Amino acid sequence: MPKHDPRIPCEMVKALLQYEAEATKALETFVQTVEAKKPPPMLYHYTTEMGLRGILESGNLWFSDIFAQNDPSELRHGLSIATAILKSRITNKRPEIDTFAQSIERFDVDAGIEAAGHFFIFCFSAHGDELGQWRAYADNGRGFALGFDTQLLEDAFVKKENGKPNKHHSTFHLTYDDAQLTRLQTSLADLIDPLISLPRSTGVRGDALSAYMMEVLVYHSMNIIRGVMFFKHEAYRNEKEYRFQQLFRYDKAAPEVKYRRRPGAIVRYREYDWRKRANGALKRIVIGPAADRTTAVRFANDCLAAFHGRTDPVAVEVSKIPYRAT
Repeated sequence: MPKHDPRIPCEMVKALLQYEAEATKALETFVQTVEAKKPPPMLYHYTTEMGLRGILESGNLWFSDIFAQNDPSELRHGLSIATAILKSRITNKRPEIDTFAQSIERFDVDAGIEAAGHFFIFCFSAHGDELGQWRAYADNGRGFALGFDTQLLEDAFVKKENGKPNKHHSTFHLTYDDAQLTRLQTSLADLIDPLISLPRSTGVRGDALSAYMMEVLVYHSMNIIRGVMFFKHEAYRNEKEYRFQQLFRYDKAAPEVKYRRRPGAIVRYREYDWRKRANGALKRIVIGPAADRTTAVRFANDCLAAFHGRTDPVAVEVSKIPYRAT
């Protein structure tokens, strides 16, 4: 976090710092359970014909701003659970809880939650031939799935070029468990609860109160997001998503950000040079079930010959799913 507003009394700053330390511990405890789950041996990224060529030609993976994803509802789902937990604590004697919960909601609705941090993600799946993902992410089954060796790609991603850990990079399984998400967000709400009512006992008012409540809001929203990032609605369980994430502080500009066009929007993204950092990680290309097999196999092999430039073979395979796109 940045320096605290000087208008906030020292004892309230101390309470904020204690909250952040305890919230970080709660989140790290959960992350340890996620990291204890072994990653799959292969990671697959579903994409279109244009995406396949782009990844092979450039050697880059595009990490997109998570708040600009095609379906941000996965975030909204987790945020709604966190907000509902706060609202459940509203009483006549503590109207400030209602005010704070509404502030969290407005922070979300007004896109202010995006100011909680710079999150860039790239999504993989443990499943290399799954119909739902062919339909959703690979041109309704006409596209491709690129299969990477997990250890090669992951080791390169979580370390800097000098071999030291990259504190901005992480990898993890997505969790599809609303009950577990509720437990995590409840533990965070338990920690922030006394801070919401702290001004009652300190008597702080005016600009100092506004500054303090804004920092409480930012602290808690950041931790809500840090928790929500590990979850997806249970309806997406079949995707078996494994996520690569880049996270940067909200109060500084994220480095080396580029912009691409999407219908009706400009999307931020960052490039990751997988070919330079994990040369040899690409092992398979799977052809979608609705693709013209002859044409698609030829296209994949032509792209490999033109852009990949390695002697070790990349297997080009065909989906085993019977599916005809309409």
